[in-house]
Amino acid sequence: MLKHRTIVVGALLVLITLIGVSAPAYTYFILAFIFLVLQFYGASYIQSEFHLQAFCRSRTAEKVVAITFDDGPGISTENVLNVLKEENAKAGFFLIGKNIEGNELLLKRMQAEGHTIGNHSYTHNFWYDLNTATQFYRDLKQAEEQIERVIGTRPLYFRPPYGVTTPALARAVKKLNYHTIGWNIRSFDTKLKDPRKVMERIKERLQPGSIILLHDSMRGAEHVLTDLLQYLKKENYKIVGLEELSQQRAYA
Repeated sequence: MLKHRTIVVGALLVLITLIGVSAPAYTYFILAFIFLVLQFYGASYIQSEFHLQAFCRSRTAEKVVAITFDDGPGISTENVLNVLKEENAKAGFFLIGKNIEGNELLLKRMQAEGHTIGNHSYTHNFWYDLNTATQFYRDLKQAEEQIERVIGTRPLYFRPPYGVTTPALARAVKKLNYHTIGWNIRSFDTKLKDPRKVMERIKERLQPGSIILLHDSMRGAEHVLTDLLQYLKKENYKIVGLEELSQQRAYA
């Protein structure tokens, strides 16, 4: 599996070789292009573990899956919790710190009903990935403190906004001793407005040990969840919590 350090060292060795043989100018442009493509791929594809280790699915033959929600507390969080309670199912919620104030009761309910709460940054802004390691640390710490203020315990699970990673983020995550949680099924429910298309995408990618990414910030998320739970039941899949699937502690 490609790693950031390996690519950087490899690129430097190739560059030194090109200089040593007086290679034509266009070869440097080719090297730079390949290097940038690999950097972009590694940063934006969390399953590559390019910058940091991430748990994206369990390597198991057992028909178990974990359902996760990002960007809450949001417009559909309460409805999602109602569906989960009715079906006696557990989920993971990766929360944006700035959304917590005023929604404390939803966090307390998540905790009381056995769901897992994780850190999804405090700001989750568009330029988030340009932060320095210090800025990442402060942002994640601020979100962590908001969660701990409400539920009384420190979260250890972290999911990067947009699933994008950088060397600076990796340093902050390491300093905070987080377990990075990714996914292997991105539902694209933020782009595919038709629940049927969302479900088609999930069905095509479903496999034992999957982690499914949904968003409780989207209106109607409870309808997609209802369809998903019915389908998983029909296919004899067991829904488990992230702690059981990953075998990693969720709280300090």
